[in-house]
Amino acid sequence: MMLFCGIKGLYSGGKGHRSSTMISKFAAALLLLAITIEAKPCFGRCGFGRPPPPCGLPPFLEDLPAEAQTKITEIWKDYKEGDKCYEEQGLTREVMESLPKDVRKSIHKRPPLPFLRGLPKDIIAKFDAIFKDKSIPFAQKPEKVDALAQEVLTGDNLKKFQEFKEKREKEEQEYKEKEAKLSPAAKEANEKLEALGKQKFAILEELDEEVKDELFDLWKSRPHGPPRPRH
Repeated sequence: MMLFCGIKGLYSGGKGHRSSTMISKFAAALLLLAITIEAKPCFGRCGFGRPPPPCGLPPFLEDLPAEAQTKITEIWKDYKEGDKCYEEQGLTREVMESLPKDVRKSIHKRPPLPFLRGLPKDIIAKFDAIFKDKSIPFAQKPEKVDALAQEVLTGDNLKKFQEFKEKREKEEQEYKEKEAKLSPAAKEANEKLEALGKQKFAILEELDEEVKDELFDLWKSRPHGPPRPRH
């Protein structure tokens, strides 16, 4: 399905702020907020067919070293909402991969989206626990996360959560509308690819976190081709 590489989206199991290597690294964007806690910014090269993160400045920009912030801001300065952004994503990925490994890991351990910033570790751990709880069916996790957010978030954090949720719902609706317009051949291929993605998710879910990290590091090092042309 569509991102949410990911946000981190999109864009990421550990405990508290260390939750960045868990489900959303390989989950579909349909799992509301998976990218919020877990996805790393792999920019379309996670190795299992997940779409790239949303266009625009990454939500973890302020966590980067000053020089990297400047470079990424320059990359996106001329981007207009609605345009294709394959080139910008590729250049952003190159900046991220040029950072020392310890710097990248420290960034990946932080909550990537605004509504989790500044929250106590015990609150973040509650969100983390939902994603790690295999007794909760995958399809029920968004509802659980939403209920938890309404219970524990307040003020600006709750407002930002609602904004994030509404944006994801809008993107999901747009995805469904596009999906409904697919040709029979494209629809069949899409269904097969989604089924394959679920198989890969099931395999990854059973792996130890150390093994997952090995695979993610491997996939990020894959050579990539030229950016897709703008339309």
